[in-house]
Amino acid sequence: EDLVTDPPARKRSKCAAAGRPPEGFPAGRKPAEQEHAGARALGQGWHFMKPPTEKDVRGNRRSRKALDAPARPFDYLVVLDFEWTCDNKKKLEPLEIIEFPSVLVRTSFPPKIVSEFQVYCKPRVNPRLTDFCKELTAISQEMVDAGVHLEDAIEMHRQWLEQHGLLPAEGAASSTFTFVTWSDADIMFALHSEFSRLKIARPSYFNNWINLKVSLPSLPHSLLSRQQLLYKSHFKKDAVGGLQACVERLGISFQGRAHSGLVDSRNTAAIVMKMLNEGFQFLRNTRGFGPNGQVWGSKSGKPT
Repeated sequence: EDLVTDPPARKRSKCAAAGRPPEGFPAGRKPAEQEHAGARALGQGWHFMKPPTEKDVRGNRRSRKALDAPARPFDYLVVLDFEWTCDNKKKLEPLEIIEFPSVLVRTSFPPKIVSEFQVYCKPRVNPRLTDFCKELTAISQEMVDAGVHLEDAIEMHRQWLEQHGLLPAEGAASSTFTFVTWSDADIMFALHSEFSRLKIARPSYFNNWINLKVSLPSLPHSLLSRQQLLYKSHFKKDAVGGLQACVERLGISFQGRAHSGLVDSRNTAAIVMKMLNEGFQFLRNTRGFGPNGQVWGSKSGKPT
């Protein structure tokens, strides 16, 4: 049933249904003018309801200013490389983090290594380290026996970040930072699996990170930019052969014993420092966990 009771409005409604302009509407007007005039004409027949506005007819026009704004480089980068329980004879489950290190890099020129953090963690499911693990990581049984539980290590690490102004009190200004790794395994697999197993709420600052080895096919379309290729695009060299080979390929001496978490963090930081000194800007994360727990920036995007 036609609910328009005003006779003139009924006539206009019939004209609209027939695809004809309302009476008195000049022919040849542009479509936009027809839409605006249509809103004005309809408004005359809306007795007890608010008539539609021109905005209702046009629809919302969303601003792209925020999307078009240039990204701001991170103020600090926290380089980390965990070590966890392992064996070459059988698969150890679950994996447990046994070394929790970080190197803090200031990105403003001249870039600077500001501080380091390191703590050993005590494994609980497989408390005895395998011979392979001790030989690979140079972490002794005595080191982990004297270590702390992972929950305590995370809290100590949080306090270290806070000490350097990266996690200020609510409402206070903060410097921007993100984590940098030499693979996705450290945060996406090792740390995430520990959070899940121990039922630890993941701090929001661990939701995103930069993987220096990220490659073009594994990035979502919105992040396909030259800067997101990182190591390979900046140095024009493939990131193959392991961390030590990639460091030495750049003419940098690898410092310390490979597969020590802090040593690997320091040498990854050396790559970061070289990139910064050569003008590279770290603008965006390459990996992260979305609100639904899915990993964005990966090929599959499946929850881990």
